[in-house]
Amino acid sequence: QDLEAAADIQKSLLPLKASISDQVEAAWYFEPCDKIGGDIFNMIQLDNEHWVIYMLDVSGHGVPAAMVTVSVSQLMQLHTGFLIKRADSSSDSKIMSPVDVLNELEREFPFDRFNNFFTINYFILNTENGVLNYANAGHPKPIVLHKNGSFEELTSGGPPIGTRSLRLKDDQVIFKEEQIRIYPGDKVILYTDGLVEYYNEKDEFYGNDRFYDRLRELQGKPVGDIVNELIQSL
Repeated sequence: QDLEAAADIQKSLLPLKASISDQVEAAWYFEPCDKIGGDIFNMIQLDNEHWVIYMLDVSGHGVPAAMVTVSVSQLMQLHTGFLIKRADSSSDSKIMSPVDVLNELEREFPFDRFNNFFTINYFILNTENGVLNYANAGHPKPIVLHKNGSFEELTSGGPPIGTRSLRLKDDQVIFKEEQIRIYPGDKVILYTDGLVEYYNEKDEFYGNDRFYDRLRELQGKPVGDIVNELIQSL
């Protein structure tokens, strides 16, 4: 009963609605293999034009991973000042860049404190002009399905969050930020390794190749159909 209650709490952390704006549609599927795990994502509106979209995966399974997931999720809320820094004496505010957020997470979640690390994709999307700023900390590479039929992996990234103390003294943890522009009809795909590492009764992994091939087949469909048909394929 405790595990079921914890799983319900974790699911309650997911977005309440799929619509981001008149210009942007979102769809997702969340199904823990066990009752509780370390994967989570969210979409948070920062102002009239900007949204934060992130997906993370804590190492391991069970209650320890889920507790870290909840901690990160609660920290990354508008009211905490973690995503937007507001000046003390004015109404001016600054949206924290993806790299700034990853560096703060690295400081807040060291491995020796939580005995876990986690991977994360962190995006800031401008829904008016389609500019997408992103940084990746060890998470599976996001994929852009362009309306013209091309297929693009967003390859820029850095190491998982919490690994600074596990690295060599001179091996600095450096996160990179990239910017792309998405256009009407383009689709951005985020996922955790639970998808591609899922295996059947013959111990055959679903795998990246199968995943990519299926995405190419579904490229022209609405995002909701893509998600549903990927899960059917799985």
